[in-house]
Amino acid sequence: MTWRIFLVITHIIGTVLGAGGATFLEIFYLKALKDGVIDPYESSTLKTLIYVLRVGMAIVVLSGFGFFLQLRLTGRAELLYEPRLWAKMIIVVILVLGVVAWQAKRVPKNMAGWFGGAISLTSWYAALILGAWRGLEASLLEIMTVYVAVIIVVAIVFAGIRKLLKIKT
Repeated sequence: MTWRIFLVITHIIGTVLGAGGATFLEIFYLKALKDGVIDPYESSTLKTLIYVLRVGMAIVVLSGFGFFLQLRLTGRAELLYEPRLWAKMIIVVILVLGVVAWQAKRVPKNMAGWFGGAISLTSWYAALILGAWRGLEASLLEIMTVYVAVIIVVAIVFAGIRKLLKIKT
């Protein structure tokens, strides 16, 4: 197995853990809030999913750094200037900053629930889609504009789901 194949597989595993963890975290979080109380079992499940997200993020960051080194050492540094790559890096930084802010209790609980979930879920899927969409011909501004628009749409959908389920925010 080559170094590149190892990095690709590792990066995919991290992305799968992140996107899957974010998806199930939102599902179980909404389910837990439906009765207005997060019981010990629900809390344990949510903590496990947060752990899966953190592991996924760590794998993505480390394998991403490995890609940087590999591109630089093999003389393919020109690939580091692609808008798709920069968009993925910005999105990962947003994810990391969100986790740091949440962990430091710098995000109000009511905002963390509906908007934080929209950012997390959208970010993981955006990174997954950008990684898979090899022929994407778009500027960084176009990619990031769509990303922000999708975050807003997902936040509105989450608000609608919360209203439908009668969950107080």
